[in-house]
Amino acid sequence: MKEAGLPPGERIRLYRRRVGRTQEQCAQLKGCTVSAWRKWESGERQVASFSDWIEIARILRVRDLYKLTGLPVGEMPEEPGEHGTVPAIRAAMVSFDPQLTGEPNVAGLTTAVETAWDIWQERRPFRQIGSMLPGLITEARATIPLVEGPERDRLLKTLSMLYFLTRAFTKRVGAQDVSMLSADRAMAAAIKADDLDYRAAAAWNVGMILAGQGHTEVAGELAADAAAMLEPSLVDGPPQRMSVYGALHLLRATQFALLGDEHGTAKALEIADGVAAKVGERNDFRTVFGPTNVGVHRVWLAVELSKPREAIRAAQSCDVSVLPSVERRFAYFVELARAYSVRGEDVAAVHMLLRAERESGEELRVNVGAKAIVCEQLRRENSLTRSELRPLADRIGVA
Repeated sequence: MKEAGLPPGERIRLYRRRVGRTQEQCAQLKGCTVSAWRKWESGERQVASFSDWIEIARILRVRDLYKLTGLPVGEMPEEPGEHGTVPAIRAAMVSFDPQLTGEPNVAGLTTAVETAWDIWQERRPFRQIGSMLPGLITEARATIPLVEGPERDRLLKTLSMLYFLTRAFTKRVGAQDVSMLSADRAMAAAIKADDLDYRAAAAWNVGMILAGQGHTEVAGELAADAAAMLEPSLVDGPPQRMSVYGALHLLRATQFALLGDEHGTAKALEIADGVAAKVGERNDFRTVFGPTNVGVHRVWLAVELSKPREAIRAAQSCDVSVLPSVERRFAYFVELARAYSVRGEDVAAVHMLLRAERESGEELRVNVGAKAIVCEQLRRENSLTRSELRPLADRIGVA
């Protein structure tokens, strides 16, 4: 067998050539960027889920997954099951006639949504937030027809932020249908509130879920359009407008990187960097925009552009301890783990995975990208990594 002993990436390349398809054709059939497909073949990125392997096998016309992956089914990454809180969230989102149990209380609801956001960003307890969301969504939806005037405008802004949170949570637990619906509802609420800054933030929010679903060019165009809408009023606008403008350019930089466009990435990142220098560390609309978040993106973008050494060098001047968001700190350590793993520096990669786990062990258990790195490390474990790697793999369910 020609594929005997080959790592998974080289097996993908081998079978792609056998079937006579280009990387561009395969990426189009998969619904991913060409850059992503190339990274699978080169081994820079691991196929993160069982369903992705199934799709790749279909595209390459391979019936036996073992021949394509070189891995027994028990060693392949699994799709996480639906989080236990998602059915109630989905039901609250689509219920036909939500009812309010007491009197309308817009101020109280606004405080409750802000508190939920604080809990999510600072501690990231998945089950607690997942349990809070159905009640908040039901109360907000039931209150809308009962208030008018300034109270209604305030409620619409609160509702937009509540749907931001719902999008963020459901995206993390893999409920993509609810996540997309939440992002769309957030945009609708922002438009009804007739607030420029909320509309731009809602565009960023929609872009985040579109990017996560592989709609790279659409997400980039949306971010560019929203940023252009803000530009005429940036000089006289509030600081939060400039902050959202910077966040939109970070989103643009991310999409350029996914498309392999280094020039576009650098230009968008430069704009975001300049904005961050002006506004400082902020958390408007929970985007956590500021110099540190730009630094985190600089690390991620370097990894995505196949420059792991540059990512590691950039990380040396980035202190994520000041970030108020557990998610950003977690993502930073996962990206560094990926950079070290690509370079074959496995001890450092495992160390970064452990740092990510300390930020949020629960997130590590549902993050398919991080679990793929753990699986790759298991495949090439050595005496220096084994004692920490195997217990970690066991804790997150990939042992």
